[in-house]
Amino acid sequence: MKIRDRGIIKRQAALILPEHKAIQKEINKDYFRQVKPILDEFQVEVFENKIHTAMEFASPVKFIVWEEGGDLE
Repeated sequence: MKIRDRGIIKRQAALILPEHKAIQKEINKDYFRQVKPILDEFQVEVFENKIHTAMEFASPVKFIVWEEGGDLE
């Protein structure tokens, strides 16, 4: 006889009110929020060198820019 486990379903609430959904959404938003990175002089120089090299050899460059709360590609 094989026991069938329901997995995560057994831990979910049977009823979720709109208020609960809103609170959970706020919690998740704050959980994934990132602090603004502080770059030192060496890191800025490394970025500048990579950009200069990419411009010199016409290589594609992908920038990831920090925006309030997280990264933006």
